[in-house]
Amino acid sequence: MELYHYYTNEDLTNTLETLQKKYPNLLEVRKIGDSYQNRPIYLMVITNLATGPDQEKPAVWIDANIHATEITGTTTALAIAYELLSKYGIENSITHLLDQTAYYIVPRINPDGAQMAMADNPKYLRSGVRAYPYPDKQEGLHVQDIDSDGRILQMRMPDPSGEWKINPEDPRLLVKRQPDDDEGPYFRLFSEGLLEDFDGYLIKTARPLEGLDFNRNFPFEWKPEADQAGAGPYPGSEPEIKALIDFIIAHPNINLALTYHTFSRVILRPYSTRPDEEMETGDLWTFQKIGERGTALTGYRCVSTFHDFMYSPKEVTTGAFDDWMYDNLGIFTYTVELWDLPTEAGIENRKFSEWFRNHPLEDDLKIIDWVDKNVGEGGYIDWYPFEHPQLGKIELGGWNSMYTWRNPPEKYLEPEVKRNVPFAISLGKMLPLLNTDSLQIRSLAPDTYHIKFRVENLGFLPTYTSVRGKQRSTSRPIRVEWELPPGISLLEGKKRKEIGHLMGRSHRLSSSAINASSPTDNRLQEEWVIKGAPGSKLKLHIYSERAGTIHHEITLENTELENQQ
Repeated sequence: MELYHYYTNEDLTNTLETLQKKYPNLLEVRKIGDSYQNRPIYLMVITNLATGPDQEKPAVWIDANIHATEITGTTTALAIAYELLSKYGIENSITHLLDQTAYYIVPRINPDGAQMAMADNPKYLRSGVRAYPYPDKQEGLHVQDIDSDGRILQMRMPDPSGEWKINPEDPRLLVKRQPDDDEGPYFRLFSEGLLEDFDGYLIKTARPLEGLDFNRNFPFEWKPEADQAGAGPYPGSEPEIKALIDFIIAHPNINLALTYHTFSRVILRPYSTRPDEEMETGDLWTFQKIGERGTALTGYRCVSTFHDFMYSPKEVTTGAFDDWMYDNLGIFTYTVELWDLPTEAGIENRKFSEWFRNHPLEDDLKIIDWVDKNVGEGGYIDWYPFEHPQLGKIELGGWNSMYTWRNPPEKYLEPEVKRNVPFAISLGKMLPLLNTDSLQIRSLAPDTYHIKFRVENLGFLPTYTSVRGKQRSTSRPIRVEWELPPGISLLEGKKRKEIGHLMGRSHRLSSSAINASSPTDNRLQEEWVIKGAPGSKLKLHIYSERAGTIHHEITLENTELENQQ
């Protein structure tokens, strides 16, 4: 099937239906909620249903397109799903992965915003379509396609007090006027749009009518509108976000998560609001180690949002998904910013947000040269005259940002997506995984049996996922429970018992073998004495919310079961 294109809502629905029909034993498509405009929010549950239900397996969460224009993430989420589905039964590692674990994938959180961004007459929103915080347009410039050409470009108009001037190296580009620059001509530069309540003289930048930012609406250090723009009236106020919160809370088997955005080619990790020094040290090291794998597999740098990706040096963002997932639920979560036009044009190791405040003139020339050679006419639009209904004679042109800056040109979509699939697959191999090491039954008398049970965690993460998760008590300790038929009794041991958590390998990350020690803190054993008639059948259940569930049916006889999964 053709995966590598941008998906309308109709395309997405048809693709999900096709995949579900093709892989009925591996894929279940659920609707977890509806958007503000009553469009379905779909979830893909991917696991081998024959080896048990999804909630009895450790899981990875993946989502995309929470912001309206960031549609590259939808294609990426679908490509990850297809890799898992199509390689099952062909590649041993994928087969083994889906036999034991589950993936929850929401390819489009925000169908309303994506619908508007991809329309013939588009409108670029941050997130949802609901008018917020006010029901009416505020005074000033509102961004929209004013000449109905299917693009939202830029407007420039001559003005002796303007702050932009023509780039002497390429007259299509504008450069910022220097503080002592007194040699014009100069221009004012705006996004394409119309003005509300224009008095013919003053031009203001209006707050968008649809002012929500879904990635400020999660219940982590949430702040009201005056302190955090776009956060909504209360945490989880928006139906799209409530659908995610409700599902994730109801599925404590989730340990790791990726949320796909654009752009910058960077893997971001919590926190957004505080320095690394205030994170649990063990969790910080685990975040960094997993991030190293992300860098090796994608080529993206992995950095702290607080230290490396703040929009302003003294302004933190609150209510973000990745912070909520980690801080409240103990789930290691990364925000992946797909694609980056400056990087693609050869500008290496730029300082992300700081680059937009200040960068060399040569960078702009590199970028437009790359676009000319690789995108052509649709990337940067030569300025052309336009009679604006309010401003009079202006020019339209500049960046067609939707498919240059915000998302890759479509012919670059496939390689950008493909480089991100292996990292998502690798997370499934890091999950905690409960395993029966051995189960031994020995007869003590004709109707009395000694049972020894050994269980281990085969995974990288512990069965409580993170130190933060343990502090928050987000998952119960492992518990064992006997299901005994009439006539069977326990002489020694308990019918139900919590046996604590099991470590993985994430707390021992030192790469030095000198004085190394590898204690078996990923293992436990329990023993019982049971009285019952020979040949009687009973069941043993081992539950771990984060590392999976194991069921054994046991016959009372001299036997030994080893390495049972």
